Amino acid sequence: MPRLVFCSSTGSTRASRVVFGALAEDGRFRPFHAVSDGGVGNHTRGRVCSPRFFQRLLLSACLLLSAAAPAAEKTPPQVLFLGDQVHGAIVQAAAKELGDQVRVHFPPGGSVHDSGTALAQIDRLLGDKPWDVIYFNFGIGELFYKDPATREIRIMSKDGGGVRVSTPAQYEERLDALVQRLKATGAKLVWGSTTPMATVHFFPSYQGNLFDANAEQEYNAIAARVMAKHKVPVVDLHGHVMARFKPEETHPPYTQYAKEMEQRGHPLHAPLVRALLAAARGR
Repeated sequence: MPRLVFCSSTGSTRASRVVFGALAEDGRFRPFHAVSDGGVGNHTRGRVCSPRFFQRLLLSACLLLSAAAPAAEKTPPQVLFLGDQVHGAIVQAAAKELGDQVRVHFPPGGSVHDSGTALAQIDRLLGDKPWDVIYFNFGIGELFYKDPATREIRIMSKDGGGVRVSTPAQYEERLDALVQRLKATGAKLVWGSTTPMATVHFFPSYQGNLFDANAEQEYNAIAARVMAKHKVPVVDLHGHVMARFKPEETHPPYTQYAKEMEQRGHPLHAPLVRALLAAARGR
């Protein structure tokens, strides 16, 4: 791109000449304007140039240069996802569709599957990067039946003495504490409801008693109450799914809803795409 330059030359001891132009790609100077200060012998070639005239001329040159300069690239909104792998697959699909409009991140070191573990590891999950939006969901991981004798979550059938990872009371308490901690980051928060658990007979060795069918409904109601308390918007993925199934229809296993919804022409991640864009624009 040609560079804007100017040069001056002295026509006599009483007059000077200023020439504005540009250096072309071949390196030669191409004048495009010349003025004289009105010295003796130069009146017919120029005009008297006041300080105000030069001020305007230089301002015009600066505006020309600023318009030609490339604009700084804007950093897209940074979104952190907190939740389990099942919900994470929905987020990945949304991130792919969003492209460069929003940058979605997963916690370094891996995600966690329940609210209790999230609270215990919250500093690691958040990292030290400022986030514009935090999208989160904990639900399916709360509904497993686990061995009550171990601190870590080891699945155990209900008939074999297993207990839920989180009772309803524990879930509400942990979720409330988690929202308060996330709000302290200053990020815009968005919650996603837990997708249906209508079909539970997909682990043959557990004979359908690793989960309770439709248990997510009670936990979604608890989460909705907590989010309303803290004024956190909710992406109703559960409602999005249920609206596409007739009451008598058989539901797929909870891990297969994305595929099923795609086949029905209503991608599971579609409401999330809209919600993340709205949150990012309102940051």
